[in-house]
Amino acid sequence: MGTKRTLQNVVDAGGPHRRDLEARRRILASTLELLEKRGYARLTIEQVAVSAKVGKATLYRSWPNKAALVLDAVRSRLKEVPTVETGNTRDELLSVAKEALASFFGSPQVQAILPALVADTAQNPELRRQLREEVIEPRRARSRTVMERAISRGDLPEDTDISLTLEMWAGAMMFRSVFYDGGYDDDALARLVDATLAAPPRFGTAEGTEPVADTGDGA
Repeated sequence: MGTKRTLQNVVDAGGPHRRDLEARRRILASTLELLEKRGYARLTIEQVAVSAKVGKATLYRSWPNKAALVLDAVRSRLKEVPTVETGNTRDELLSVAKEALASFFGSPQVQAILPALVADTAQNPELRRQLREEVIEPRRARSRTVMERAISRGDLPEDTDISLTLEMWAGAMMFRSVFYDGGYDDDALARLVDATLAAPPRFGTAEGTEPVADTGDGA
């Protein structure tokens, strides 16, 4: 019976596959280092190739353009905390909050890069679209699923504005992580979750407004 071929087998065995993997790691690390120093607008494929000690053709075989390379580099540093269905809404929401915090602020390098990268999207709509669709949305979709379960259990009102809730969480986490040392700890995340359970934002709660269907856009 043959040996099962895993990524670790390939790395341990050496050869071209291992060299490709090592080159990829150098490329992504160099991209993040240069992004931190220069910002997205001033970063070039040529600079990454020189820093990673590879040819430009090597980069273009895996990434068609700078945006794809940068987003892949950012994804490589994002941390994830599994959101497991436990039947306990508070625990699940706390897990979601921890995942969001770990994903975008768990890596000091990503924390340093993210504000500048977001600022660059103001002048680059395509980068903004890709960042939203390829990095932000997949994680927000998992958070939305957990909140929908909370609604189905009756732990959150049926008219809870999930999109606004997630945006409030993201804004609070980014503000504290960017402007204050230490960011959010477990106690602060617990208070954020408890505040959501006690008084979630809801559709049609402002005087004179009508309930609006939550289409799921942006979450």
